[in-house]
Amino acid sequence: MSHVLSRTGWMRLVLVIAVAGLTASCARKRADPTEAVFADFAKRVDDYVAIHKAVADSVGVLDETANQQQIADRATRLGQGITGKRANAKPGDLITTETATVFATLIEQEYGRRQPSVRDSREDAQEELPDFEPHVNQLYPTTYPLATFPATLLRVLPQLPPELEYRIVSHYLILRDIESNLIVDVMPNAVP
Repeated sequence: MSHVLSRTGWMRLVLVIAVAGLTASCARKRADPTEAVFADFAKRVDDYVAIHKAVADSVGVLDETANQQQIADRATRLGQGITGKRANAKPGDLITTETATVFATLIEQEYGRRQPSVRDSREDAQEELPDFEPHVNQLYPTTYPLATFPATLLRVLPQLPPELEYRIVSHYLILRDIESNLIVDVMPNAVP
């Protein structure tokens, strides 16, 4: 016995299949925890940038013609103002445990894709990395170099606004406020 669907029946069947496909697609999107983690990280970064901008407005704009001492003085005032607004800041305020877990996985995968010779040379390059224990609200010590951040890691980590940058200090991943030279957050054991 054959069943023939009417035109209305076919339309209903097509609609049911389309809705099922859309529902499955939406469920897959919601199931991607990385998107939610990155969205939370972006919001926390935006909240920090709002503090940075408010303090920068109160300190005054950076005069491009200022001498080195004036630039350093402004950076100090900016750092002090931000630290004052974030007096209770602690590790994990921006790079939460969930974010750190995703970052650690991405960093480990990126290092795992490197050729053995490149991985071995990391040991040599480690000498160039600053070797101090970074803390939130600490000024990045000017006695240590700002080692270049690997471009391959920049491609896998979320993009930062112009006020912030990623840096590696020993085995820590840090977020550094560029203008104030302030360490905003730290992630221990981030780099193999």
